[in-house]
Formats: sequence, structure tokens, C-alpha cells
Amino acid sequence: MRHFFLFLLLCSSIACNQQSEKKNTASLPQTEVDIPTSLLGKDWEGNEILVGKITYAQMAYYTKDWFAPDYERYRVNAQQLAEITPLLKNKKVVLIMGTWCEDSQREVPGMMKILAEANYPVNTMEIIAVDEDKTTKDGIEKNHGLAYVPALIFYEGEKEINRIVEFPINTLEQDILDILSGKEYKNAYAE
Repeated sequence: MRHFFLFLLLCSSIACNQQSEKKNTASLPQTEVDIPTSLLGKDWEGNEILVGKITYAQMAYYTKDWFAPDYERYRVNAQQLAEITPLLKNKKVVLIMGTWCEDSQREVPGMMKILAEANYPVNTMEIIAVDEDKTTKDGIEKNHGLAYVPALIFYEGEKEINRIVEFPINTLEQDILDILSGKEYKNAYAE
């Protein structure tokens, strides 16, 4: 009988782990995503990159070679996530990134996983992919005062609260929490 209860406990534990893993992968595109040719550009070496206003699904699918593994690997701090989640209510978040950029490749998977696990609507958020000159064909990045990527920008209505630029000062979770809770925060390039 004791072995039976141990068996049930083990099965229950495995089922819980599988359910939590499914939550973490829920926002990754599972099928092919259309990338219009109007969003394709070239980097300085002639390699294809995304440029313009893109969807989360387009970004995640196009960059799946580096995005998906790092997204899966990233472990969100659950305690800080619990504090972040209610603070994201009624906030607008804009991500400006470069699909060619090593800093974007390092930081964007974690940024997106935190937002997804905080129930922020990543599938409808504004994401802008820029070229190596940090521009787009139609200049949509100009409204955001861009100098470096990635830039994760938080807005209350139309007013910018603050932004994480290129890399976090502490951790992504702590920086997001500091920004959303109104603590003094300066990114690495703030004057």
C-alpha cells in the first residue's frame, strides 16, 4: 500500500511539472508564420533580417534558432513575477530590437518570457525590428527616441515611464519591477 501512495505521489509530481512546462511554452508559435517580403531587409553583410513593425509570432518564428531555446531555458523569478503582474495592468509595453543584434538575442527571450508569464498580451504588443542603423523603412522607431537595442519601453497611456536599454542593470525582473513600481531607475545610457 505504501508503494502505491508513493507511485501516486510520483505521478502527480510528474503531471504538475508537465503542466507548468506547458504554461512556459504556450506563447511560442507552433506552426509556420507568414513573413511578408515588406518586412525583410539586409544587414551590413547582406544577410536577411526583419525590419519594421512585426508581430510576436513573426519575431519568434523568424528567430526560432536562438529565440526558442533561450526562451525555454530562461527561468523567471516567481516571487518578482507575482509583484510585476498586477503592475502591468493598463500599461503599454513596446519592444524595439534587431534580429541581427547579439544583445537582442541575449535579452529578448527573457523579456518576452517574463511578459508572457505575467499575462501581458505579447501576441498584440508593439514590436519594432530595426536595421543596423537602428532605423525602419517608414521611420516608426523615431517616436521612441531610440539609440540602442534592445529597448523594452514601458508606457502609462502615452507617457513613457522608463525603459530597459541593451541589458538590465540588476536582473530583467528586478529592473521591470523597479520601473513599474516607480522606484528610481536609470538604464545604462540614461543621463
